[in-house]
Amino acid sequence: MTDVTQAMLGQDVVAAGSGRMGTLTAVNADGTIQVTVDGPAESTFTIPLAWVQSSGNGKILLSHTVEDVQSYTPPA
Repeated sequence: MTDVTQAMLGQDVVAAGSGRMGTLTAVNADGTIQVTVDGPAESTFTIPLAWVQSSGNGKILLSHTVEDVQSYTPPA
């Protein structure tokens, strides 16, 4: 698993099979990260840290698609 740290906040997040989808806005203690998606209706999604495939060059690459991110529901 790729380490994602507070120092990486603000980096671009890229979903599998697509381009940039948003910005890393939080790294949570519970093993999740928060991604804020740009657009007229700015949205924030919390996803498992395990979905991060790699990071580098100011980008965080996910192993899941935009649709996966949008439909993920954290366990209660």
